[in-house]
Amino acid sequence: MPSSRNEVQHVALRHLQSVYQGESYTFVMPNEMTEEFGTVWTVGFDTREHLDTGDITKAPLVRVLVVPKDGSSPHFPHTTLPLSEYVAA
Repeated sequence: MPSSRNEVQHVALRHLQSVYQGESYTFVMPNEMTEEFGTVWTVGFDTREHLDTGDITKAPLVRVLVVPKDGSSPHFPHTTLPLSEYVAA
């Protein structure tokens, strides 16, 4: 179970690389975009390709990942709820 910002970002990176296998994304996770909540961490990310070019087609549509503290699989938040409500549930 990840307990530090670095551990959470490492778990998130492994998950993203698995989900986007075959894509040429270079993921970037600024520390200020990783937040700890009661039962989860949220990890905001982008791609170097998007940041360098400004081309939105060079990044995933959803750029936040939820990493549960209980060790279960990371996942993308549901888009029907604002993130603040989702992590409070």
